[in-house]
Formats: sequence, C-alpha cells, structure tokens
Amino acid sequence: MKKILFFFVCVMSMFAFGQSMDRGARGERIPWMNNEELRWLDAALYDSGFMFNDRVRTAYYDYCMQLVAEDLKFNEETWEWLNDHPAVFNATFALEFPPNPNVIHNFVKLAKLVGPYYAEKYQQLLIAFAVKYRHEKILDGAMVTDRYGSITSRNLTWDPARKAQLEQEVNARHGWAVNHDIDFDEKNYAYAPSGKLFPDQQILRDWDARLDGKFKLTDANALKVVDWLKANPKTQIYEIMSLDQGRFKNKTGLDMNPKSLPWDTIAHVAHRYPPRMEGPIVANLCLRIQRYEERGAEKSELFPLSRAPWPLLLLLTQQDPIDESTYWWNYYKGKGNVPGYATYSFDYTKPEIRYHDGVWHPDATPRILVDGGVCGRLSTMAEFAQRSIGTPAQGMGQPGHRAFMTYTFKNGKYQTELHHSVNTIDVSTVGWHLPPIYGPTTDPETKETTFRKMLPNNSDASMRDNVRWHIGLCEAMNIGLVNWENSRMALHILDMYDEVGVSNNQAEAMLRSAMLQNIANTDAVFRLAKVRKSGKNSARRIEDLMQGFANMFVAVEEGCTNDKPLALNTNFGDTQAGADLSALLRSNFAQTIRNTKKVKNEWALFVRQAIFLGAFTNIPDITDEQYLPKNRGRAGWNEDKNAYAKVVENELKYQKKLANSPFLAEVTRLNDKYEKVRLQKVNEGRVNIKEQRARREAEEGAW
Repeated sequence: MKKILFFFVCVMSMFAFGQSMDRGARGERIPWMNNEELRWLDAALYDSGFMFNDRVRTAYYDYCMQLVAEDLKFNEETWEWLNDHPAVFNATFALEFPPNPNVIHNFVKLAKLVGPYYAEKYQQLLIAFAVKYRHEKILDGAMVTDRYGSITSRNLTWDPARKAQLEQEVNARHGWAVNHDIDFDEKNYAYAPSGKLFPDQQILRDWDARLDGKFKLTDANALKVVDWLKANPKTQIYEIMSLDQGRFKNKTGLDMNPKSLPWDTIAHVAHRYPPRMEGPIVANLCLRIQRYEERGAEKSELFPLSRAPWPLLLLLTQQDPIDESTYWWNYYKGKGNVPGYATYSFDYTKPEIRYHDGVWHPDATPRILVDGGVCGRLSTMAEFAQRSIGTPAQGMGQPGHRAFMTYTFKNGKYQTELHHSVNTIDVSTVGWHLPPIYGPTTDPETKETTFRKMLPNNSDASMRDNVRWHIGLCEAMNIGLVNWENSRMALHILDMYDEVGVSNNQAEAMLRSAMLQNIANTDAVFRLAKVRKSGKNSARRIEDLMQGFANMFVAVEEGCTNDKPLALNTNFGDTQAGADLSALLRSNFAQTIRNTKKVKNEWALFVRQAIFLGAFTNIPDITDEQYLPKNRGRAGWNEDKNAYAKVVENELKYQKKLANSPFLAEVTRLNDKYEKVRLQKVNEGRVNIKEQRARREAEEGAW
C-alpha cells in the first residue's frame, strides 16, 4: 500500500508540474538575489512558474552543497562514499536553511565508527543521531581507548569479538580510521602521562569529573557518617537517618543532628547504591545496533530500526543510562516483552524503601518496577523500557498527569500510539525534536493572530506541543520520506526568495507544489493559509483550504453533516494545479464514512481548526493599508469583516454536527465575539433602507 501511495504521489506531482503550470506566477519577474551562485535556481524557478520540480530541487541541492563543502575537511575517499549515500545530504538540506554541515560531519564520524556494513544497514539511525546533535561536532577524536571504543559500564562490556569484526571489515573494505581525514588544531588536544588524549576522551574525563563533583562531600560531619557506614556495612541508611540526635549518637558515636545531613550524597559516596547518570551518545547508538544484530531480533515484532525514516528515529537518540537500558533488553529477551506498568503507590518515598542498599539508584527504572510509583515514575519506566528495545518513545504531558507516546509500525504504516492516557488528545503534549512548527500564533503585544513559527513566547503549549503533530509526522512518513524532504526544501527556497520579495502568486505556487509533494507537511499548509490571509477574498480562499481537510481527512457518520464533498476540480485558488491537489487529498486520505460518528483523523481535524484559529480570530483592522481610500476603502473592509463573521458562523454549525469535536467551546466563544459584527451589519442595512426611503421621499417632494 505504501509503495502504491508513493507512486500515486509521484505521478500526481509530475502531472501537476508538467501539465498544469501556475498561470498566476508564470512569467512574473523572479526576485534577484544578487548572487551568482543562484543563477541556475533563478532560471529553474522562472521556467517552472515558481513551483518546486526536479530541476528546481537540483539547483537548490547544488547550492547547499557549495555552502557546506567548505566546512567539511574530508578526503577524496570519504567524498566518494558520501556521493554514493545522498540520504544524509537530503536530510541536511531539508532540515533547515542554511544547512548545518555538522549533520554531515557527525554522520561520517558515526559511519566510520560502526564500519561500512552497519553504516549501510542503519543509515537512517545514524542520520537521526547526526541531526539530534547537530549543534556540536561529535567524535572529533579517537574513541575511548581505541578506534572503536571500549564501551563499558557497571553491567556491560562491548563485545571484543564484535569490535574485532568491525575493525577487520573497515580495514578490508575501506581502510578507514575514525579521524584519518580530519585536520585537528594541536592546541585542542589534551595530554596525560600516558600520551596524547583526543578531545572526546577529554570529554569523558570531564564527565567523570562532573560525576565526582556531584557526589563530592566537603562537610566534615557527612564524611564522618560515610566512614561509619563503610565500617558498618550491615546497617542500612534508613535505620539511622530518622533517629533523633541523642539516639543517633548512641548508635554511631557521632554527635550531630542527622536531619541536617545530605543523605542522598552520603548514600552514593558510601557506595550504598550507584549514581544515575546519562550514557554517552555513541554508546547508545552502538548498543541499539548490537541488540538488533542479535539472532532473531529483526525477525521479531520489534520496531523496524534499519528501515524506519530518520525523523521517527529521533526519539531513540537520548543519552539513556547504559546499564538500565541493558537491563530492559535482557528483560525483553527473557520474557518476550517489557512491562507497561508497576505498583501504583507513594511508598517509594518512605525512607525504608528509598534508602535501602541496592545495585540501582532509587530513581533508576528497574527500581521503579520493584518500588512502584505514581503516574510520573510509572510512565517513565514504561517509556524507557520501550526505548531500550528500539521503540521510539517519549513522555507525554496531560493536566496533572504524565503519560507517554510511541511510534509503531503496523499493517505497513507508521502510527502514533498513546499510553497511560487519562485525558483527551487535545490536551496531550509531547516535545518536538525537529525545527519549530509553523502554525497559528498570537503577537503578545498587538494580540494579532497569524501564522509563523510557533515559539514559547507566541503560542500556547497545548497547541505548539500537541501530540497530533507526531500523528501528522507518521502520516507524512507513510507518504514517503523523500516527499517530505522535498516539501521542506520547497519551503526553504521560498524563505530564501522571500527576503527580497515574492508576489502572492509566486508564494502560493511554491506552497501548493510543496503540498503536492507531501500533503502531511503541516508547515506548508499553514504557510499557504498565511499567504491567502493577506490577499483579496481571503475568507473564501482560506475556507476553501479548510474544506479540503474537513471533507477529505475527517470522516463522520453519513448524514452527520450537510457538507458536500469537494469536487475534483475545486479551485484551491483558481488554478488547475489546485485540481490535482484536490485529487491527491481525496485519494490519499479519504476515510470510510460508515458506522461511526467518531473523527477518524485527529491530526487532520486539528490542522483544519488551527487554520481557522490563525485566520479568523481577529476581525479585520480598518487601519490596514489595503483599506485605505486609494485601495479597497471602507467598502472593502465591510466586505471582509462580514465574510469573516459568516465563516465563523459556518464553523460553529460544522463543529456542532461533528458531535465529538474538542474545539466546539472555542469556536462558540469566537462566534459570540463576531455576533456584534453581524448585528452591526443588520443595523447598517436598516440605516441604508431608511436613507433610501428618505431620499425617494425628498425626490418625490421636489418633483
């Protein structure tokens, strides 16, 4: 099904570009960037009518290569290998503009670390790690001890046989070393009596130093307690920490108040349980590969780690504690699953539970399985356990509650699943690892609502971090990673030229072509809504966009709404290319409309409602330049504000017919606000009638 869908998208895109040139944008002057390196992109955009096609993509790709190449100090052999593996360039150029060369640098370092065989097989996973840590250059030096690392922790040692195998593969196939093609400044090296230390080795030493600093005791009384505990290993900490000062002195011989002592630090320094610290980046990567390479792992029902697209693998790049991660992997191998829950209890706060001796820190996930906890601890344990077996997972917030979310692969499709949820999806929030989403925002000073990057200072967290964005990301990956990357490249091109000015026709042409590439790229949808909001007949044009999502993404019981499905030739802005977009929408996301009143696609309804909120929250301002007397004047303002009020009225009817919409209350409040606009329109009509009658009477009297 996925292949058929991808083929359909490609065919539709080719037809739109080849047969349905956007007449509004074609022939318009292409904004001049005053950059000789962009002349091929200028020409390609002019020929396409400012739409994204293969030629435009190639010109953009070549320009990005010029931007990153000067920062990448690779030798010829490495460049040849990279040219045969363009996926990392696609990801880098699609992610953001200007492209960050650290993504490519990190990918090469990780590929040389794991060796060519695993770099080929787990290419998308390596890209995910390279993207996640793109704000730094990782592995700019040898691994700990040697080229492939001696990755150790309390419960894990990297398999020497595997390391030797990787070493042999690398030498036999490419003769690569991790750093042989990178130039280093000597002053960045650190030295030790045993010889030269590479920067990443120094990083690990700094990490150890932080660990020592975190649990370093300078308090004389606390150090005395540590010495006493070491001399009395059979005495548990909880047996003495709650004693009063007199009984504490009788028990230990130490004259001090135990309630003033830092017991957590004392427990670590006295070796009663180990600290809990994040694991190294590379250790987490290598372990994920190592586990999936175990016999039978990839044939099981585990998440398809070697085939999944990198945007979905970003949730597997956390620096999880290595020993805990290994514990859950061994748990899975023994039982065939990992726990989703444990005892719901506050007992874990009791001293006799938290401070008993053990091999795990009290907050470590294996301890949660034994000690129990409430929503935060239990969902953390389940989320961590899922991630340990290769399932992308992340914590999910709900009012007064913590749950978690996973990506799954079922019936040939990627899906988002919610776990431990106790509330509705509209208040479920999950962090976002990709660049900020484009969506409805409100200016904190002017209170004006529009569409732009959603940031903490201009948008509500329940909208900005809603889990539906993850649902939409899975939808986008089901259409195809390449299509999603192409769609993002189209947006970057528009941003480049927007700096020097593009027309509304050009912007709309580029955005529609981006939507043709991947309709589930919500950034393109909201950008198109913004462009339409700034033009004439904005209410009708935005409502046209909303209707596409209402009728083709959202399925309700037949007869539940009076809305008629859009025709295949719906205008989407009075262009032939729009007809192809409409067909694409219908073919890709139409749902069955039988036997249910439930909304079938939460993400699509969310996007539709976000378009509405970003476009119609504010009544058009009469001081806007377009309403000056020399432009559309007051008549144009009246026309627009009345059109906005009508859209809000229609939206309220639509929300009521959905029966289970989470947006009904919000639209109701907005409708009340626009009620004044409708009353004003009625009153103006009455005044006009009176004026006309008075004018006729005056004329008759004069006659």
